[in-house]
Amino acid sequence: MAKEKAAGKVNDQRSDQWFVGGFTTILVSGLLTISWRVYTAGKIPFWSAWPGILGVAVLGVGFIMIVVGAALREEGRRPGPS
Repeated sequence: MAKEKAAGKVNDQRSDQWFVGGFTTILVSGLLTISWRVYTAGKIPFWSAWPGILGVAVLGVGFIMIVVGAALREEGRRPGPS
């Protein structure tokens, strides 16, 4: 019983870490992408330089991290075999 509670607590911590990591990744990539766009406004097209593409790619990674966190949280709520 104690092991099950400890395992659930670990899963919750892991899912929370994935959520926080995902939101942090989205925030940082968003700030970097926006700052790159402001810096290059009128100079070069957004998609012609790798920082713009990289910012969008990292934004996608942030969403994937959030999905993994949600899956871990859901897995921790399922009752295990008795």
